[in-house]
Amino acid sequence: MISKQLLSRGVAVVVMTSVTSLVWAQSFTGSVVSADSGLPIGGASIKVKNQKISTSSDESGKFSLSASTGSILTVTYVGYKTEEVKITGPNMVIRLQPQASDLEEVVVIGYGVQKKKLNTGANLKVEGEELQKRNQLNPLQSLQGQAPGVSITSTSGQPGADMKVVVRGLGTIGNSGPLYVIDGVPGGDISVLNAADIQSIDVLKDAASAAIYGSQAANGVVLVTTKMGAAGKNVLSFDGYTGIQNVSRKAKLLDAGQYKLIMNEQSLNSGASIIDFEGMDGLANTNWMDYMFKDNAKMDNYNVGLTGGNEKSTYALSMNYIGQEGIVGGKDVSNYQRYGFRTNSEHKLFDNFVKIGQHLNFNYIKNRGISVGNQYSNTLRGAFATSPLSPVYSDNGLYGSPFNDTSNSPWYNGDSNPYGVMMTNSNNANDGQKLLADIFAEIEPIKGLKVRSLLGFNYYASEYRSFTPLYRFSIYTYNQDHTTTSHEQGPYVDLDKHRFL
Repeated sequence: MISKQLLSRGVAVVVMTSVTSLVWAQSFTGSVVSADSGLPIGGASIKVKNQKISTSSDESGKFSLSASTGSILTVTYVGYKTEEVKITGPNMVIRLQPQASDLEEVVVIGYGVQKKKLNTGANLKVEGEELQKRNQLNPLQSLQGQAPGVSITSTSGQPGADMKVVVRGLGTIGNSGPLYVIDGVPGGDISVLNAADIQSIDVLKDAASAAIYGSQAANGVVLVTTKMGAAGKNVLSFDGYTGIQNVSRKAKLLDAGQYKLIMNEQSLNSGASIIDFEGMDGLANTNWMDYMFKDNAKMDNYNVGLTGGNEKSTYALSMNYIGQEGIVGGKDVSNYQRYGFRTNSEHKLFDNFVKIGQHLNFNYIKNRGISVGNQYSNTLRGAFATSPLSPVYSDNGLYGSPFNDTSNSPWYNGDSNPYGVMMTNSNNANDGQKLLADIFAEIEPIKGLKVRSLLGFNYYASEYRSFTPLYRFSIYTYNQDHTTTSHEQGPYVDLDKHRFL
């Protein structure tokens, strides 16, 4: 386009000359077929690129539209790769390549593997990468919401607490959990595996798939495959995260002023006189929820891995650390730590006729926790019922000493000290070691026939210790030596500074 501007007496006149290039479109026909079978594809979408011209193929795969030679057609169909082709002439045949999909994935069916599209059982496969994205300390927590037909709930909010798993509803009384098979070894503990070490999890939900494991598979089977090395250069990886936890909502309890008002209303409604709170000294204004819950409880998960190998031998090594502090009581009374080591290897012998290998996973666990109890007796229940006028500490800054007997409080009504009870009765240590290992040998005498022999080892040992110091929080809540007088007992412990070792 050429423009020329003329100025005359302050008036601008614009003269425009337009040069247009015309490209003639014509009716174009063609057909769409599958590249692997040659069969026509009906319903494929055909669109002229960068233009608002489109159509679709009929049942015989044929189509027609108005386009010019040299135009680009974008052809799409579900299950096939999108193709872009240039119009070179009439009656073109456009061949679409099948799109690789999940139907081609291999799933474990208990006694072997099978393509997903050929499997009719109620099986479920979850890749390890999906579990790792969830950043959970327990792989079963990462599996929550990703396994239809599998109910996964936590048994408590305690750090390191077990998960309850029910596959396709309650199948048996008593233990209704599924059978866990880790790298071919049944009876393993999935909770001590790091998500970064898991290749995949397969859940066998129907009797046909789980029949090979007998009656122990009555509630389903969870097959776990850990990662192996691959031929090629060595790969060093690091995966880690740290986070904090807080209680989402705390119960709002009465403060001292509100509590006094309610107690006076109760007293008047009962026909008694008003309570003279002003004449009492030493009354507190305690928010028990603030003492029971700790803010910003830490979570840590770190994993270092090394994989590699060649055409004959491959290996995978990893070390990991997991830590979680409790939000009830804090890390001093509720804490979970796990140190893990894993090594997997495979070796091919005699021109790949024989394959041998091993899996080993070892974990050292340090755990301490508060009393979980039930709805009638638990660590938090006392905090909901204790008066805010009751103090947490005595004048000397201690709880649990003869000089911090809440029965001597000016507002004693039988209350104990829920925070003191939690801190004094949670001095425990539960250490454990778990080892899951196996060695295997596999031969393939003829193609498609594999004979595999596996020897597995599942070991667990634990040690539990506990300590309860002397204390007295009320006439009903105490731990003291009755052979001496109250002032001769001791030493009583400042539990804010005391740590159980």
